Amino acid sequence: MKPCSYNNCDRPHYAFGWCNLHWERNRRTGTPDGSDRNHAPPEERFWRGVDRKGPDECWLYVRGAKRGKYGRFQVGGKGSPHIGAHRYSYELHYGPIEKGLVVMHSCDVPRCVNPRHLFVGTPKDNSQDMVAKGRHKGPIFIGEDNPRSKLTAELAREIKHSPETNAQLSRRLGLSPNCIRGVRTGRTWKHVS
Repeated sequence: MKPCSYNNCDRPHYAFGWCNLHWERNRRTGTPDGSDRNHAPPEERFWRGVDRKGPDECWLYVRGAKRGKYGRFQVGGKGSPHIGAHRYSYELHYGPIEKGLVVMHSCDVPRCVNPRHLFVGTPKDNSQDMVAKGRHKGPIFIGEDNPRSKLTAELAREIKHSPETNAQLSRRLGLSPNCIRGVRTGRTWKHVS
């Protein structure tokens, strides 16, 4: 068997002329000796993992960890937390993201990090965007259309306008106090006046 071709290494050949150790280092860091793994600035390491194309095309984050369909980037050294690659790209170009906001894609490609395709919004904005673009899983059922609903619109109206306490309504209607409270606070059945 041929020896590794990297720097007079005497380990057996594995792939691309390198032994398993050097091949793995190259796969993870981009060099067979792993020398640039964490020595380069974070921004430089980040862009090494991005397949940049035209200014209006998607730039896919192809290296690093994944969480579901989204790329993850480790800003600090070993042991530091990972953040979404699209969030990191947004922060590089537009600055810090306010607490409670999410970074959304106009292109709907989770691994895209092109700053022209990224914008911020609330989690509610993100959900509404998903529904508007038809990316939600299954239909959204509201009120009586929901097969798991225990109430009708008429019963929800009665709960909202009843002078009885939540506990009294709960006993009389055979529903949990939390269900009654949800209707009265508008957490559920808010479409019923």
